[in-house]
Amino acid sequence: AVEHHSESTESYWLHTAGLKVVVPSTPSDAYWLLRQSIMSRDPVVYLEPKRRYWTREAVDTNAPALPIGRAAVRRIGADVTVVTYGSLVATALSAAEIAGQHGWSLEVIDLRSLNPLDFDTVADSVRKTGRAVVMHEGPRTLGFGAELAARIQEELFYDLEAPVLRATGFDTPYPPARLEKLWLPGPDRLLDCVERAMEQP
Repeated sequence: AVEHHSESTESYWLHTAGLKVVVPSTPSDAYWLLRQSIMSRDPVVYLEPKRRYWTREAVDTNAPALPIGRAAVRRIGADVTVVTYGSLVATALSAAEIAGQHGWSLEVIDLRSLNPLDFDTVADSVRKTGRAVVMHEGPRTLGFGAELAARIQEELFYDLEAPVLRATGFDTPYPPARLEKLWLPGPDRLLDCVERAMEQP
C-alpha cells in the first residue's frame, strides 16, 4: 500500500534473531556496507534511506570503510551524545551547528549497523558527556530508540546527568509526501531534547 512506502521498518527486522541490519548515511557507507553485506556469511537486511539518494561524495573504492558492527563518530562534542543513523545523521549534524550557537557541544554518533550494535562506542561517548538523545525516523512507541535508551539507562545509569531522551517520528501512520517534513524529526525536535537534557541539574 502506498502509505507504507516510506515507513522505517528496521524494528521489524531487528526482532528477527540472526539477521544483521545496516543503514548507511553517506555514499561511502552505502558502497562499502553493500559490498560487506554481499560478502557476509550471515543474512543482512540493507536499508536504504531514500532521502540520501541524491547525496554526492567521492568514494574511495580502494580504502574499505568501517566494517559491519562498527559505529562512526561523525562529530566530537562534550555536552550531549546524539545517537542516530541513516538520513538523520545529516539532520543531527545540522542541529549540532545550531546548538553550537547556544553554547552546547553535541557529539554525533552514526550507528551504521543496528545489529550487531557497536554499544562500546555509544557507551564511551555517554560516559564522557553524561547525556544522551536517541534519534530515529520511526514512530516513538516500541521503536529502536526505546531499546537503545533502555540499554543506556540500564548499563550507564551512574554515568548519566539526565534521562535519556528520544527524538522520533509520531505514533501515527506515515503521512502523504506534502506532510512528510512535519512528521519526521528535524533539528527543532532534536534541539528540544538537547535543551531538556542540558536543563537537568
